[in-house]
Amino acid sequence: MNTFDSLNPATSAVVGTFETSDDAAVAAAVVRAREAALWWEGLGFEGRRTRLLAFKHGIVAGMDELARLMQRETGKPVDDSRLEVMAAVEHVDWAARNAHATLRKRSVKPGLLGANLAASVEYRPLGVVGVIGPWNYPVFTPMGSIAYALAAGNAVVFKPSEYSTAVGLWLVDAFARAVPELPVL
Repeated sequence: MNTFDSLNPATSAVVGTFETSDDAAVAAAVVRAREAALWWEGLGFEGRRTRLLAFKHGIVAGMDELARLMQRETGKPVDDSRLEVMAAVEHVDWAARNAHATLRKRSVKPGLLGANLAASVEYRPLGVVGVIGPWNYPVFTPMGSIAYALAAGNAVVFKPSEYSTAVGLWLVDAFARAVPELPVL
């Protein structure tokens, strides 16, 4: 088992020690995500909305803890970290509340050549979406992709930066508390 330390850039203190994932571990994570994606898609927009809003509330409840962790791991001031968390919470809230209206099946005009036909557009989940997060905005930047992929019915395999791994793990754990049934994130 190979590990690496995430260090506080100001003090070089170890924030956390994490296992590296080899090809087999990543493949296994994708397999677990595929299984979870079937369940997650089956919840429908309302079931996902409820769980995403619970995730949002968990992030808000832990905002100070998350902001302090971001400060330790990235060197970002705590107030800037709080602002980043609140912006990320807006991603989750918008995705949860608007996924159905944005992605629902709807009729479209088939055009003049198809005047006697009916046509519709329907968006289907992809299954598993990979998201890679940066170190400098470890919550806001990946949360856009994570929230919208989840709201659309996909599972997410998230790879945070090696410089903000503890922050990424915090987000995954917060989601698992809100959605304990299967590892969707």
